[in-house]
Amino acid sequence: MININMEKNVQDTLDSALESLGSAINEVVENALTVEDVVLKSSKPLQFVADSEKGPYGQGLQWRGDGPTKQLTYRANPDRIWTSESIDLNEGKSYYISNTPVLSLNELGNSVRNSNLTSVGTLQNLRTQGDLVIDDYIYYNSSLDALGIGTEAPNGKLSIATLDAEFVVDTDPGLVKMGTWTTSDLDLITDDTVRIKIERNGTVTVKEKLIVEQQVGIGVKNFGTDADLTVAGAIRFQGKKFESLDAIPSSGTYLKGDVVWNSNPQPTGYVGWVCVREGTPGEWKPFGQIGS
Repeated sequence: MININMEKNVQDTLDSALESLGSAINEVVENALTVEDVVLKSSKPLQFVADSEKGPYGQGLQWRGDGPTKQLTYRANPDRIWTSESIDLNEGKSYYISNTPVLSLNELGNSVRNSNLTSVGTLQNLRTQGDLVIDDYIYYNSSLDALGIGTEAPNGKLSIATLDAEFVVDTDPGLVKMGTWTTSDLDLITDDTVRIKIERNGTVTVKEKLIVEQQVGIGVKNFGTDADLTVAGAIRFQGKKFESLDAIPSSGTYLKGDVVWNSNPQPTGYVGWVCVREGTPGEWKPFGQIGS
């Protein structure tokens, strides 16, 4: 009787010990990867062994619970490390490629050369190289060193064009030129009012007062400074024509009051002749007899 009771007590004690051990093992297994603070101490890196069928794809870290699963895994097409969440670097840290910083909080790395940016904020100290296009409206042609506004093919160093007109500013050796490249009139304005009009045929019209502070030459390339106005041919003053000849006109149409100045005055001759009746060439009388 004593032996039977002892065996039963030993068995009960053993069963209780095994049950306690099993509970402890289950608790460790269940809580090992869910505790808030886990410290992994190992001399080897964390490894994910490729599956015989799927390879390394889909393997990585996962955080389950509280919404969709958060992932940091390896994916294919192309091969890459993929995350479902944002990556937040500490202040002052950068992303590196081949030991070269390419992106930080405030700047792109110096090695970044190409981009397809479609929107940027305020740019400072912008420097470009090669051709430049802005909004398919402003074009810089680096091979011609020319800027076109409204045209891809500027005909000057600076060109402003519409559908039917083009204004250019250009240079040649020792020369600067500006005006219309097309057969268009050119208006010079102030206060949105035309002051000087240059027509396509070359006619120049001054719409307001014209003040010339030095001598003026018309039809001549070289003239002296002893006269304010030098002309190569006849002039008309208040409807009357004035010209210089060595005799009364023998051809041409003249009006009454037109004057011909004697280009070869002689003693006892006349200063000139005046038309007293219009015609071709009209009737003329001498005036201003010169002394002997």
